Amino acid sequence: MDFDELLREARLGEGQAFAELWRRHAPRVAGFVRAGGARDVEEITSDVFTAAFGGIGRFEGDEAGFVALLMTIARRRVIDERRRRHRRVAIEPWQHDRDVTAAGSVEDDAVARVSVGELAEHLARLTQDQREVVLLRLVGDLSLEQTATVMGKRVGTVKSLQRRGLDALRRSLAAHPQVTRPAVPERKPTS
Repeated sequence: MDFDELLREARLGEGQAFAELWRRHAPRVAGFVRAGGARDVEEITSDVFTAAFGGIGRFEGDEAGFVALLMTIARRRVIDERRRRHRRVAIEPWQHDRDVTAAGSVEDDAVARVSVGELAEHLARLTQDQREVVLLRLVGDLSLEQTATVMGKRVGTVKSLQRRGLDALRRSLAAHPQVTRPAVPERKPTS
């Protein structure tokens, strides 16, 4: 079923349409939430879809726009959880026994070769903005323009953050030879 038909049926309240949207996009959202360091991935993922489904009647756009909406909500929920956690006295390190679910060969390769804990350690070495750009671009599979919109930044800034983030990730992986090195894409010259 194509996205336009799913959207039409979801607006009519058809449960099967909501289930299909969840099936298609929940793994990507959960992967982003998990890689962002959230502790309650399932709850946040559910909250993201509850918010998106609650406003489905007002949504205008294609499937890529819907994914961008989901990632915007997910990013905000992860930030909210991070703020709540930092207000608490005891902060525990992120640990999760499942792999990050993501779309695309770079992140699939990284997850296949590096444990979730090791990957989190490498991502933690990036600045907050670099980490968010890398996660939104690779795990969320958002375009530069969509990532810029989600983060409230210019496209050029997102490009720069991505380049610096991937460079920093590559250096971090190279500096820790005990970790099997995932394939991090080389920088491509910008035109």
